Formats: sequence, structure tokens, C-alpha cells
Amino acid sequence: MGPSINFRQCFTLMGLWLLLAVILAALVALLTAAVIANPVPSQDLATLNWIRDWDVPGLSAFFTVVSLLTSLKAGLVYGVVGLTGLLIARQQKTALAFVVVGAAAAAASFLGDYTLGDLVDRSQPVAGGAVSSYPSGHVFGGTVFFGFLAFFPIQHRLERRILIPVVMLSVLLIVAVGPARIHQGSHWPSDVAAGYLLAGILLLFLFLLYRRYIETGFGLGLVYSRFFAAVKRARSRNAAR
Repeated sequence: MGPSINFRQCFTLMGLWLLLAVILAALVALLTAAVIANPVPSQDLATLNWIRDWDVPGLSAFFTVVSLLTSLKAGLVYGVVGLTGLLIARQQKTALAFVVVGAAAAAASFLGDYTLGDLVDRSQPVAGGAVSSYPSGHVFGGTVFFGFLAFFPIQHRLERRILIPVVMLSVLLIVAVGPARIHQGSHWPSDVAAGYLLAGILLLFLFLLYRRYIETGFGLGLVYSRFFAAVKRARSRNAAR
């Protein structure tokens, strides 16, 4: 009889990762159903009015800067500059991952607009317009980009003088972009919540894919190979017999 494989050990982290993604997806489904049933719930309106009543000197200017830094146009600039820098530094492998992350975020944002956006047909709270405000693509895109940007130096264990400012700036923009969009009247709080949740789901998978990619060069693997250490040891022992 061959050696036993501890599948619990192999799949613990992967299982927890997938469970968290399922929980976030369930929250998106519940939130979407609630908004469809009542496009302007009292909680949404109360939270919107509360945030728009914030009267702190310089807050509006700060939120304007946050919106600009997390916008699609800014994301395109980051992408071009980052990709160019990586190619100049001859980091082709990282550059390819950079492109994949950007493409995944763009595809998910497009699908969100043409699925959930059509399903939940409601206008912006102040600006109005024909395009549905649900979910917030601005919050989604900004959270995915800066969430991955914060993950990158941690994953590669960069020096603290680089890691700390990058992570702090990324977290600040992620936390601020939601209230900024609400304060400016561009989105309802539930739009922002959906944007955060959807970004969280995508980031979970992007983190796994990237860790797999930098280890093996195979970017489509869902399971980081070190979780299969028990399987590898068992196969090695069997092959040696």
C-alpha cells in the first residue's frame, strides 16, 4: 500500500480562499437582489445624505484628487508607464503578468456593466444620466489596481522604504475612493459596496494566479504548487521504487 496523502493539508489554504470568494459572491447576489427589489432603500439614502453632509475643509478637493487617481484614464497611464518601465528593465515575465491583470480587470468591469448594470437599472443619485450606476466601476477598477499594487511589493519582499509607502498609498486610495464617489454624488452607497465586493473576488483569484505564475511561469493555474508538497513527495517515493 502506497503512502497516504493528507488532502486536508494540500487544500486548506486553497479551500479557505475559494470559500471567501464564494461568500463575497453571495453578498453581491444578495445586495443586487435587494437593490432590484428597492432601487432606493432608506439605508442607501440615509448613508448618502450623511456622507454628502461631511463639511471638512479640503475634503472635497481631496476626494476630487482621489477620483482622478483612481479613474480609468489614470489607470491607462499607470499601465503604459508601468509596462514600459518593466520592459526597459527586461522584466518580461512581470510585464506579462501586468498585462494579464489589466486585461482581467477591464474584462470584469465590462461584464459587470453589461450584466449587473443592465439588471439593476438606476441612475446616479445626483448627476443622473442614462448609464446605470450599479455597480461602481470606478470603485471596482481602483480597488483592483491598487489592491494588486499593494500585494506586489509584499509578494516580492521589497525593501521597507519601497514597500511601506506603496502599501500605505494604495490602502489610502482604496479606502477613500468609495466615500469620494458617494460624496460627489456619482454613486449610491450600495453601488460602492458592490464595487468593493466584486473587486475583492477578482483580487482573490489574481493573487493566486500571480503566485502560481511567478513560481512556474504558468499563469492559469489556480493552485500554488507548494500546497501539493504531500502529493509530490508521494510521487517521488513511488517513482524511486
